[in-house]
Amino acid sequence: MQHITFMLIFFEREQFNHSADRIALLNPSVAELMRFASVEDLAVLLEPLHLPSKQYVFVPINDNPDPAKVGGSHWSLMVYVRSKQEFQHYDALKGSNQAVAKKFVDKLQPFVQAPRGKLKYVEMDCPQQQNSYDCGIYVIAMTEHLIKEFCECFSVPITEVVNHNIVQQKRKHIECLIQELAVADPNSDTHHLFSS
Repeated sequence: MQHITFMLIFFEREQFNHSADRIALLNPSVAELMRFASVEDLAVLLEPLHLPSKQYVFVPINDNPDPAKVGGSHWSLMVYVRSKQEFQHYDALKGSNQAVAKKFVDKLQPFVQAPRGKLKYVEMDCPQQQNSYDCGIYVIAMTEHLIKEFCECFSVPITEVVNHNIVQQKRKHIECLIQELAVADPNSDTHHLFSS
């Protein structure tokens, strides 16, 4: 979860800050709270994110069944695409998080103000992981690719860009980026996120 959190913060504040008015990148902790929180608590939690004004809302989804415990065994990515009025689910272990994702749509729908009658849920074709531990890095790589596709007119299909080799390179890149930023500014959010 820490790597996903770190990279979503990095995407939002650095790499894709030019698209901040169009995208919302929900922190994995917020996504976890959303699954188990009441509608009233969700309203307080999500209002500052201005989701109704965002064209794309990215949410990492975890299969954790127990709100009293941290974590779960698998991460996937849900993206709300306003222009299509569609919740797109990207799962690197196809079908593993489908039930969780469908329930999540019901939770998120009122807060993105998606019209119920025209709303669609779509399981998207996406790269598939070859092991049981790369799901978080796949979520990061797919998020990065989709932001480029949606906001920068990047037109190469996700299945041609994100694969096992790229994910392994991405893992190393993230570790280097964390180290670079921690050395450059020991008081940064990055340093505190990974110092424990």
